[in-house]
Amino acid sequence: MFLTDAHKEQIETWLAGLSERVAWLQTLSQQSDAWEHDLTWRLAAERALHTSVEYVTDISSLIIDALVMRDPGGYADIVKVLVEEQVVDAQWFDSFTGIFDLRTKLLRDHAQVTPTEIRQAVVRYANQFSPFIDAIRAYIK
Repeated sequence: MFLTDAHKEQIETWLAGLSERVAWLQTLSQQSDAWEHDLTWRLAAERALHTSVEYVTDISSLIIDALVMRDPGGYADIVKVLVEEQVVDAQWFDSFTGIFDLRTKLLRDHAQVTPTEIRQAVVRYANQFSPFIDAIRAYIK
């Protein structure tokens, strides 16, 4: 199979949504105040991180399905398929995979997520979505 124009349009729409969140996360990662202790800011950061991961996996799944790549076994494996197919860089993936553990914690053990963990995740991952965005845009061209 192949990526149709409709697939590419959907991917671009999702990349735009991801880019918007990434820009916000990057700005937040540069703030020196204790934003993570303000409930509204922390919840917004949690949601931005979570939805950004969902965009990554949704985009990856669409490509995998359209190109009939191997079936992934979980969230991290969805993106790993794109590494195996040389769509995204393996080193990038190695530095990014920890976010899947955070995603799981946000969904299944939310009461145990600390403000410090959210701040650390924003600082660690805010700039790590951009290489994915660039790789996907290069791939679909």
